[in-house]
Amino acid sequence: MLPTRIRLAAPLLLAAAYLSAGAGRSDDKKNASPKLDPAQARKAFEDQLTGRTADELKPLAERLAQEWGGHKGAVDVAHGRLTLRVADATKARQQVTDLKPPAPGPISLQPDDAAIKAEQARGDYLTARVRALEAVHSALLAVGGAGAEFDRVAQAADDLLFRLKATATAAVKAGAGDLPDAIAPPQLDAAAAQLKTRTQEARTATEKAKSDLGALEKELADARAAVTVSAAKVEALKGAQADATATAQYESQIRLMNPQRLADEIAALRQVLAEKTAAAVGDARDFRADREAVRDARAAVAWVKEPLPPAGAAPFDATTPLPKAVEKLTAAQQYMAARLRTADERADKEKALAAALDEWEKRTVAYATTLDAARRAVTRLGLISTEIGRRVAAGDLDPAKAPDASTSVGRAALESDAHEAAQALAELRQERDALRKPDADADNVKNLTAQLHARVSERLALLNELQKLGADLALAYKDRTEAEQKRLDQRAAERLAREAGEWDWALAFDRSKPALGAAELLAAYYRELVEADERADNLKRQREVIDQLVDLTTREAADAEKLRAVLARRANATAETRGWDEWLSAQLTPNGLRAEAATYQNEAARLSAVATAAARRVEALTGNAAPEPAKFAQQTKLPAGGGEIGRARAELQDARLRGLRATGIKVGLILLGALILPAVVLLTLRRGMRGGTDAAGNPSPVLAVLRRGVRAATWGAAVALTLSVLGYDVTALVIALAIGALAVALAARPMIADVLGSVVIFAERRFQVGDVVRLGDVEAARVVDITWRSTALKTSSGLVFSVPNRKVTESALENLSKGTETYDTLAVTVSTDKDAGKVIGVIRAAVGQCKNVSAENGVTVLRYTQKGSVKVVEYRFWWFLKDYETRNKTRDEVFARIALGLAHEDMSGIEVTLG
Repeated sequence: MLPTRIRLAAPLLLAAAYLSAGAGRSDDKKNASPKLDPAQARKAFEDQLTGRTADELKPLAERLAQEWGGHKGAVDVAHGRLTLRVADATKARQQVTDLKPPAPGPISLQPDDAAIKAEQARGDYLTARVRALEAVHSALLAVGGAGAEFDRVAQAADDLLFRLKATATAAVKAGAGDLPDAIAPPQLDAAAAQLKTRTQEARTATEKAKSDLGALEKELADARAAVTVSAAKVEALKGAQADATATAQYESQIRLMNPQRLADEIAALRQVLAEKTAAAVGDARDFRADREAVRDARAAVAWVKEPLPPAGAAPFDATTPLPKAVEKLTAAQQYMAARLRTADERADKEKALAAALDEWEKRTVAYATTLDAARRAVTRLGLISTEIGRRVAAGDLDPAKAPDASTSVGRAALESDAHEAAQALAELRQERDALRKPDADADNVKNLTAQLHARVSERLALLNELQKLGADLALAYKDRTEAEQKRLDQRAAERLAREAGEWDWALAFDRSKPALGAAELLAAYYRELVEADERADNLKRQREVIDQLVDLTTREAADAEKLRAVLARRANATAETRGWDEWLSAQLTPNGLRAEAATYQNEAARLSAVATAAARRVEALTGNAAPEPAKFAQQTKLPAGGGEIGRARAELQDARLRGLRATGIKVGLILLGALILPAVVLLTLRRGMRGGTDAAGNPSPVLAVLRRGVRAATWGAAVALTLSVLGYDVTALVIALAIGALAVALAARPMIADVLGSVVIFAERRFQVGDVVRLGDVEAARVVDITWRSTALKTSSGLVFSVPNRKVTESALENLSKGTETYDTLAVTVSTDKDAGKVIGVIRAAVGQCKNVSAENGVTVLRYTQKGSVKVVEYRFWWFLKDYETRNKTRDEVFARIALGLAHEDMSGIEVTLG
């Protein structure tokens, strides 16, 4: 027999606190190994102790002794709970035994009030017995749950006790000396014997409770059926009593009827009987059809099965990795979701069953009413037949005139059908009322299950977030996406700019290689600091998530305790429900939610180590002292004034100062060259162009254009060289300018040729403004202007036209000017067989008489041709005009004077042609 008293002492309370804190977790982890059975695990533990020194074994024994105190207290608590549950079951069974059936009522041939009250009292007794049996059922279930819990706790305690004994024995053999009295062999042997005794008692009590449950469930079902039969019997007695009263009243009525009235009554009753009999056939068909529908609805409810707990979902252990924890929680989430779906499905099926019972009730009531009317008609026909027989026997009625009140409808069959309908009505109403009876425990089970499901779902979401944060934390810079890398670089650049010195913006103009190298190093340090800042935020969020996970496991444990308490109160627990309770109980063991919380706490410890290492690196980078891991995020946001960043900033500043000095010298030389080079180039061009002025001393416009071009080109090159010295890559700029210049040169090739032609004109000085020139076969004209693009010419007729400089240089050019005079000619062809001297004399005289012609003139024979006696002589008369503007007027004067002179001469046989 189990003891019925529990010694409530301080060690027991300490044990309960020890269990709630998750004591013995290390041993539970060992016991949870799926690879070794208990015997193999114990053998492996003994092998581990072999060869250990006393200094190693004694601390292990002392630690195991401390853990044994917690396990021993846990065993006491679990044993006390089991003892209370057994006492409750015993008390509930005694209450069933104490119920006494009521005394039987008086024997009566007719249903009266005494018989009805006696049956009602029997029904009340049966109802009380059902309630008492349900209490026994709940108590036995609680005994089974407490026994399973005690068995788990006792197994863990037995394993720990074995380890403690083995360790103490090995320590004594190794020469550890005296051990504490608590782990002396006699005390350990006594504890082992007590644990074995309690375990055997608990198993006996648990097995007895399980065996009693089977018989109790059958007894409970019979008791519930008896309640239904009693209720139907009460209703039958009440109906029989009402029928007896109605029969007596009807007998009094028919005794007062005359034969004709009796005949009419018989006809009316036969018509009613025929109608009700026909209606009863249809009502019976509907009654049986609805009964089948109710059976189908019951089968649908019975087909709804509770889902089985997930295999491997428990136990948990503190070394479970996060991905495995996700798998376990996913299985638990799916299990709870299946339970919720099953509960909803069962509720829907029960609603459908209740609706079918309602419909069957309507059909049954209608059927019973029809049967009652038919039975009443048969009864009345029987009463009339008896009355007619009495009158015939008394001689009050002639037998030949007596009406026939017989009927072929049997009363026994009607009463049998009516009894069947009444019993079915009582059963269905009881079943429907049970379905619609408010069940607070069922609602609590569903609500608590939904709450557990919500907590598991929330933990799953947090675990997924934790895994993502962990993946982000482990992601290296080179493995990030291009956008992420650019974002980090931008943040690093912004922070570097915020923490820069007052004059760093000016020193940044130095682009020397040492400065660029130091700047890249400093930027790399800041990028590492920004990454550390993001890691700090990541670790902070991970710690927050872990705190939430631990809090959720604590809340879930409380909800599981509440749910188990509700399940223990339910009298209609099934095998599936017991599996649900066992799964919840496993979740509340040290290998359940507490081990899960330990997993999160281990992860938090690992994150703290990561944060500590990262804080040391940030301290090396910035010189800021590393705070505690919880404040690591604050450390990364402090200004970086020392450490590697401070040294890199100082090196960068020194490199930039040196680079700026060197750059200043280079830029000064470039600017000096930009100032001197244009003067040298222009001096060379001026010398090449003979001073760059014409005979009148006017500056050459071409030289002005070249001066601008040379200066622009020189300063452009100086700017490019300066940018290059400052460290900027001007290759693209130079290439772009070269391509642009080439494109412009190709597009403006004629214009460039004109510019080069102007340079050639000024350099060769073959003519100048004011000279009269002839270009090829073009009429001679005076040069009135020379620009960088064209040369302007004015003919003797006063017309001005421009010739591109390239054509001026490409064409044959004759300069007809000599000082202020202009060379001019006149072609004369004389064909004669006489002497041409008179013609020549006339022409010379004519030329000499013109005032605009200088004294320097002459004639030249260009060609002489003799054809027989005829001579053809071509002459060129030339002279210098004082004013080229009067050339046409002068020529007209010469032609007029020649014509006048030749008119006074004998020109027979002479032909003169002036050109």
